[in-house]
Order: sequence, then structure tokens, then C-alpha cells
Amino acid sequence: MARPAALSALIAAHHGRVPPRTGSLIVSVFGALVLPAGEALRLSDLQEWLAALEIEPGLVRTALSRLVNDGTLLRERDGKAALYRLSARALKDFEAAGDLIFGRLLPRPTGDLDLLVIEDTGRRATLRAELVAMGFVPLAANLLIRSAWAGRAAPEVRGCLALSLHANADLALRARELWPLEQLAGGYRAVIAHAEAVQGGAFTPSEARLARLMLVHEFRRIVLRDPFLPEAVLPRDWPGSPARLAFDAALRHVQG
Repeated sequence: MARPAALSALIAAHHGRVPPRTGSLIVSVFGALVLPAGEALRLSDLQEWLAALEIEPGLVRTALSRLVNDGTLLRERDGKAALYRLSARALKDFEAAGDLIFGRLLPRPTGDLDLLVIEDTGRRATLRAELVAMGFVPLAANLLIRSAWAGRAAPEVRGCLALSLHANADLALRARELWPLEQLAGGYRAVIAHAEAVQGGAFTPSEARLARLMLVHEFRRIVLRDPFLPEAVLPRDWPGSPARLAFDAALRHVQG
């Protein structure tokens, strides 16, 4: 029996990327299917799910080895069966990502932006790397900026001066240069198209599980890169909120 067109489109979207990132998809498996049901995943189950998504076993083994080596996953044995679970470090990161993906705790832009001026120029490269990891983007050689969110204080970084700027029209003109807004908007619109197709489809339980996985994977790829800027800085008709509404509705549809 042919699988639903909506599921085929989600699978094609994954394979259409060059290269398709099997490791990233396995990470989505844990967020979409494993953590809601338990902590450990049997290798045989993972291979079955990914085979249904047309992913070769060799790619799965290679991706799992990399995830174990980088500390994301732990490998265990249960008799002859191989099990994988998230490391303690990765579990903490997954919980924070899950809050964002599934809407449990969303950023609330205040309308301002956090600015950090690097005063210790001798440590510029180190400080810039540290600040980029916190979500800042470079505005100038010694100046970095990010969206201010309610409940998230500007970091106190030794060697930097913290300032605040209210979002304005001048910054809106620079926003496309500072953040990949067109790419993110395109990703959100693709999520909307996939989600609407899923809502219009009929799925067996196994197909619904795969559709949920691929929906989460597609949305995760975009929402975790969204800087959640103030509305005054975003382009008109920003598709972030419509994408979340469509994603949530599609998840309800495949959860039964």
C-alpha cells in the first residue's frame, strides 16, 4: 500500500538536503519518539524506523558512532540487544530544546536588544566565540547584539560592557544582514505546507509515528535557529507564529 503523500513529501524534504544529516534525524527521534515514551532506544527499533524513511543501515551506524563519540548518546547492552540513551549533558539540552519545540516555554521578546561591547580587545576572538554561543551576532568588530527576552538577563561577561537598545527602524534595515531571516522564513513556510498536508491525510499508527518524527525534525531545524526578534525588527508577514499553530495542529492530528 502506498504511503500517504504528506509523509512522502516529508521524507523527500529530508533526502533533498545535501548532505542529508542522519545524525540530526536521530537526535529528532529521541525528541519526538523516545523521550515521550521512555529513556532508552533499542537499535533494532531505530533501524526499523529509519529504514521506513529510506535511510541505509550503514549511515545509521556511522551516525550513532559519532553521537556516542561526541557525548550525546550512551551505548548499553541488554543481553544481545544494543540500547542507546541520552547522556546527562544531552538530556539537559534536550529538555530546553523540547520546551521551545513543543511550546512549553517560549521566548518573549521585550522590544529591546542586548548589546555587548568588547573592551578587552586582546581577548576579542575568545569573547566573540563565547558570545556567539550565547546567541549574539556581530554588529561590528567589538560589538555584538541579540534579542532581549523577558526573564533572560543580559550576561555579565568579564571584559565586556553591557548595554541595551530599543528596536528601531534603522536596525530593522540591518536585520536581514545580521540574521538569516529569509532562510528562516522559507523554512517556516515549508513547515506550514507540510503541516497542512499532514492535517489533510489519513495515517496508520506506524505512518502517524513517522509523520510525527518528520514534522518534529522539520520544525526543530528552524525554530532552534530563530533569534525571536522584536516585532519591530522582523519583516512583514513573519511566518513564525502561523508555523507554530500549523505544527501544533498537525501533531494533534497524528497523535490521534
